[in-house]
Amino acid sequence: MKLIVAVVRPLVVDRLIVALEDIENFPGLTIVDSEGFGQRLRTSGDALNPFKPNKRIEIAASDEMVEQIVAAIREQAHTGKKGDGIVFVMPLEKTFMI
Repeated sequence: MKLIVAVVRPLVVDRLIVALEDIENFPGLTIVDSEGFGQRLRTSGDALNPFKPNKRIEIAASDEMVEQIVAAIREQAHTGKKGDGIVFVMPLEKTFMI
């Protein structure tokens, strides 16, 4: 199992969800509001609030599904502008249903 964490622009979420739902046996996801910043050139307004709004998407998926899910995220979240987001894929040792 892997944990896929993607931080993306809010404007791409709707089309990203549609693409993920089209994946056979897609396991589901969690989306939360987040803020952050990466490497960038500072501007005069950054001193007041350097954080930009984002959406953090978390998906626990089987190893076999990771490449397809990451490909969908990259395709749908890419706008060509700096700061489109980032995707992390991490090992997931155990999961428990509650």
